[in-house]
Amino acid sequence: MGFDTSYHPVDLALVEDRLLPYIAGAGADSDLADLVARAVEIRKTRFVAKQWALGALSAATSLGITALDSQLHVWGRPFFIVADTTDRVVEDTLRYLATPPDGVEALAHEMLARLDPALAGKVEPSTTGHLPDDAALAHELMWRMRLLRASGAALRAGEATVSDPDSGRTHHPGRLMDREVPFSVLEFAATLHPGWMSRGYTWPTRLYAEAGLDAAEFTAPEPLFAALRDAYPGRDWFSAPTIDENYMIGGFVDAAQVQAARARLTENRDALLRPATTEGWADSCAVDLTKIEETLAFAAHLGFAFCEATEIYSGFGGVMN
Repeated sequence: MGFDTSYHPVDLALVEDRLLPYIAGAGADSDLADLVARAVEIRKTRFVAKQWALGALSAATSLGITALDSQLHVWGRPFFIVADTTDRVVEDTLRYLATPPDGVEALAHEMLARLDPALAGKVEPSTTGHLPDDAALAHELMWRMRLLRASGAALRAGEATVSDPDSGRTHHPGRLMDREVPFSVLEFAATLHPGWMSRGYTWPTRLYAEAGLDAAEFTAPEPLFAALRDAYPGRDWFSAPTIDENYMIGGFVDAAQVQAARARLTENRDALLRPATTEGWADSCAVDLTKIEETLAFAAHLGFAFCEATEIYSGFGGVMN
């Protein structure tokens, strides 16, 4: 099976102050409503931006314009960002996050002009796909968190099973929490600060291992569940310092180490490219290193952590950032 990889800025304050307490049963079931409302608007902005990105890809292909790199501008950076510097990528990501869906068109036209003036007036947003209404989006964003909250309650009550209110399927609450908390927490956090997407064997800890280098700043993603340890002692939380299967979180960089991780990536860029050069995919690997560096830069700008993941997004499945 392939890997739909992604690189994420991680707001640990959000995770520790809001998401993990919610799973642990603190407050009311509706306590994440403000975050969900914000995430719904960002999801709509993302959708419109990607419709423009897909439209740009179609037009560029028809016109023979090669400046558009689909693995960077469509299935790479979040939204639809065309920029020559990492600082500009960070700035534009923040601009999109502050832009309502009906304001995306103006930003998209700015990106098209940067890409190639020949695209001006020749791009229409893609009409493929559709976005559910707000209520359906909110449900889509929250179902994992609600199920984990119910699992936590079942564990505290000593119950052997928990029922998924949507499907009716029953689960072992402890095993569900052990396996799903890190992934679900990151998936929810990414609705508020989207990550960079890719595909293949391109997560940073693997790139370092293939190059025979030490990824010193990377650890297992324990901060994505650590605050639950006291509430649920003795659990065998699913956590590894790299990716070795689908639907998981791999290497994690604490916020205090993000700048060092970015510097190490820059310093070792040539060495990280060597295995891919030998195997004939250096150009693709170089694009992924750019994505990782941009994510680290964005995380550093906001004082966030960083992590690698699989199956948060899927280009084939139409789940884009």
